Amino acid sequence: MSNDGLNELRLALDERNLAHVLSAVALAALVTGIAKARPAETMCWWCRGGFVARTAISKTVLFDAASRFLQDMRWIPGFGTVEQGTFAANGELGSNPFISLAEDGQENSPFKTFSGQQGPGNVLGEQQVALEGLLTTNSWLIQVSRGISSWGFDCRVGSHAYDLGFSSNDEGTGERDPVFPAVELLSVAGASFFSAIQGWQVDEKTVGYCIWTEPISVALASYAVVGRLHGLPARHYRAKSRGGAYGKGAAYRFFPEATLRNQKGEQEWQV
Repeated sequence: MSNDGLNELRLALDERNLAHVLSAVALAALVTGIAKARPAETMCWWCRGGFVARTAISKTVLFDAASRFLQDMRWIPGFGTVEQGTFAANGELGSNPFISLAEDGQENSPFKTFSGQQGPGNVLGEQQVALEGLLTTNSWLIQVSRGISSWGFDCRVGSHAYDLGFSSNDEGTGERDPVFPAVELLSVAGASFFSAIQGWQVDEKTVGYCIWTEPISVALASYAVVGRLHGLPARHYRAKSRGGAYGKGAAYRFFPEATLRNQKGEQEWQV
């Protein structure tokens, strides 16, 4: 099909940041629901400068649609521990990304992030309030708020204290904990609604994902990110939750910058 009238949207997302990768998956999926984006013609891929979508809409339109979806997200508690439950948005139920569904019988999940003090519903509501005050402009993805960052996907959060095994409150640096509301919410949306993130799990501490480097349909993004499009040029990463993180085993989990495993021309990667 012709690409006439399509815009090349370049988003400043870091392929080494698990939260950014999940955000890209969510944004690609949201495009498929915007008729004027011409989703059948929309392509997406990663370059060294970030994530690219070639589509008929502007960044403002895309971010507005994303903001509406994120503001509609709700946590439905289940029985048992605080992470038991599921997400709902836009009339649909998502999965629970904080429970391990690994096929090899692993009971622990690297995505379990919540303690008895902060549950998914609490953090979700706080991030939504922060997002209300942010303009959906080109800087939307990097705007910072303040508060508790408990999702645990973003490598820019928590490194000054949590790597050392105690909380930032104990360290006296809680005010330095940055919250990126759009990314925090997009990453959870990507994990819950738009990808089978438990399939990314390598072991109880590690997840793996694939960064594709040639244009593909936005409808295929959730397959490409787990390396299921064979022959597609790609970079393959693994991210391991910080072993000494504060609250390990029950509370806060954070992922540092992911490690590059192999690239195009090397051995096929599998989660």
